[in-house]
Amino acid sequence: MLIEIDERHEAQRLDNFLTAVCKGVPKSHLFRIIRSGEVRVNRSRAEAKTKLQLGDVVRIPPIKTTIKQNVEPGSSNDLLASAAKAARQAASIPVLFEDDHLLVVNKPSGMAVHGGSGESLGVIECLRLSRANAREDLALVHRIDRETSGVLVVSKKRSALRVLQQQLRERSWKKYYLTLVHGQWPSQLRLVDMALRKTQASQKEQRVFVDPNGDPAVSKFKIIQRLAGFSSIYTLLQVRILTGRTHQIRVHTSARAHPIVGDDRYGDFDLNRKLAKQGLKRMFLHAARLELLHPASKAPLVLEAPLAQELDQFLQSLKAVPNS
Repeated sequence: MLIEIDERHEAQRLDNFLTAVCKGVPKSHLFRIIRSGEVRVNRSRAEAKTKLQLGDVVRIPPIKTTIKQNVEPGSSNDLLASAAKAARQAASIPVLFEDDHLLVVNKPSGMAVHGGSGESLGVIECLRLSRANAREDLALVHRIDRETSGVLVVSKKRSALRVLQQQLRERSWKKYYLTLVHGQWPSQLRLVDMALRKTQASQKEQRVFVDPNGDPAVSKFKIIQRLAGFSSIYTLLQVRILTGRTHQIRVHTSARAHPIVGDDRYGDFDLNRKLAKQGLKRMFLHAARLELLHPASKAPLVLEAPLAQELDQFLQSLKAVPNS
């Protein structure tokens, strides 16, 4: 199949273009056919990061994208069966806001925003599969951790994506999270300014460290409530991130000796095991509120995601204690 690039896909990365065109095909497979040279741009091999230009001709090899039922176990169509399951799962992802330009969802904890790196299909693939017949160019505008729930913005048009990404570069978004940390967070600790550095391990094993020579990272903290239960003290915090570094809130709270409850990478593992028996089997971090300008109307848009049921239930099991 040959596709000539028009204004809708101009300046788009090759991998993102293929993801939009080949709905239902996992990114891992698309990266394979790019690396193998089966995908060509103007008859030449290209990399996943290649930026497409107006008038470029992209050759895409035959790919089965139709979702089939009754797939035989062990067949080459197993992947399609998984895609069908993912499409059904998309119906369970709550929609917070939608118009002709944006689709905003409340991402569940435990679901990656996109597939790849050995992970199953993510939110964006599920949404594309469930809307395969719609004339939409769904793309992730930003990302949140797999373990984190909450507001996730998806663009439906390339024009909206460009405007929103420009807002991100200008840091005009206001992002607020709710998190429960172990211990009594100091009342005077309202700002954490600690540069962060990522390891070079795979995304699944990636760790982030405080490093003065790393990337700037700033988080603002506000105490919502102090709580007690299961022989421990906790603090419910609202966190506004002024930068968007990987694992920023998780590392900033841990570095201040108040790790996020349920964090299996930077947290208190003994406490996590104890609380898992009490019903908290995930990290208590939720993208609760996002303020931005609508990409078309430029009107202020406030997007809020209610706290996940399992987090709310855990809070209800704790007792409030006076702030000090």
